[in-house]
Amino acid sequence: MSDIYLVLVVLFPLLLVVGIPIYVCLGITGLAISYLTRSPLDFATQNILNGLDNFPLLAIPAFILAGNIMERGGITNDIIRIFRHLLGHIHGSLGIVTIFSCTFFAAISGSGPGTVAAIGAILIPAMIRYGYPPAYAASVSATGGTLGVMIPPSNPLIIYGIIANVSIADLFAAGMLPGLMTAAILALVAYLLARRAGAVLTLDEEEAREPVWRLIWQGKFALFLPVLILGGIYSGIFTPVEASVCAVVYALVVAAVVYRQLTWRALMEAMNGALRMSGALMIIVACSTLFATVVTLERIPQQLVESFSGLTDSALLVLFMICALLIVIGTFMETISATIILAPILVPLVVSYGVDPVHFGIILIVTIEIAFLTPPLGVNLFVASQLADIRFERVAWAILPFVFTLILCMVIVILVPALSLTLPEFLRSIR
Repeated sequence: MSDIYLVLVVLFPLLLVVGIPIYVCLGITGLAISYLTRSPLDFATQNILNGLDNFPLLAIPAFILAGNIMERGGITNDIIRIFRHLLGHIHGSLGIVTIFSCTFFAAISGSGPGTVAAIGAILIPAMIRYGYPPAYAASVSATGGTLGVMIPPSNPLIIYGIIANVSIADLFAAGMLPGLMTAAILALVAYLLARRAGAVLTLDEEEAREPVWRLIWQGKFALFLPVLILGGIYSGIFTPVEASVCAVVYALVVAAVVYRQLTWRALMEAMNGALRMSGALMIIVACSTLFATVVTLERIPQQLVESFSGLTDSALLVLFMICALLIVIGTFMETISATIILAPILVPLVVSYGVDPVHFGIILIVTIEIAFLTPPLGVNLFVASQLADIRFERVAWAILPFVFTLILCMVIVILVPALSLTLPEFLRSIR
């Protein structure tokens, strides 16, 4: 047993620190524990293969592909135009537009860095052109991208639902109100920071003459896609996997037939991007299944529960301790990996304290999404800094007010469980 703990406490962190890819770290650790416990060799290979033999995982590449098709098919532009006209009369409006455009796009793609790339590629140059500081433009776009893992459909929520054996539809519903609350608070912070920076952009004169209702009508196909996805899931018409396929078909038809901007080359680029991102994710999922299995078989979650039970009886204190740990871990581990590794260990712990696993799933995602903005990993920061053509360090400094804002949102979600649980309970009651 001491050798197993030595592998978990020393070998696994050491592999991460030296820069070995996360899937290799998970696989080596799982194989080492399997060897120490004298498990047969096929135990490891079967677990790795079984990690991918999970039907709900099919939703992830499909949602990524739908977002890529929207980006390259011109659908994203309509979303941004609508928000620019709705909010253009507000001083420093482009920061607010970025947050809400990311919120809307997140309801389709489910990817944080993907949301930054899609929205930031359009709005970061626009903000810089109209006098916003480049660091502000990059930081607000990177922050808006964090909503990609909170607003459903969310790839990390799908992963968490599979691991915790929780309804993915319930998790999607639970993420809606916290996600909208987070978007509203981030938009307020973006407005205040823009005012302090002296940015006062409204709209281009030629675009301002066009009525908003006409833009909404022109963008009706783009606006209907989240309704199709989420409405179909919550009403029980189709499962999340079926919803993801419907999203791909709908985005493909609208981009190719209605907008007529989706070329064959753009479609191949969208499919190639989805393939690369999905492949990178699936190999992590496969190797993490072995890791999670050996951790569970060695009763590590149960031992953790026993340790915390002797430490405190307060569920609230335990949640805050877990969140502090997750913020630290998030500085060097990306969201999906952290969810895969920690969920099998932490879910039994919080359930033993009476915390609803759906509520904890939202707490986990809200906390881990901060990792998108914290160096040295900070995936969103790298994407945004490249789009703004400025140094990574400048964006990392400018992002601090948004990081503190996300921590505030995390505290609110912990203290107000009804924010996460009301909508799932309501939807279950009317089915």
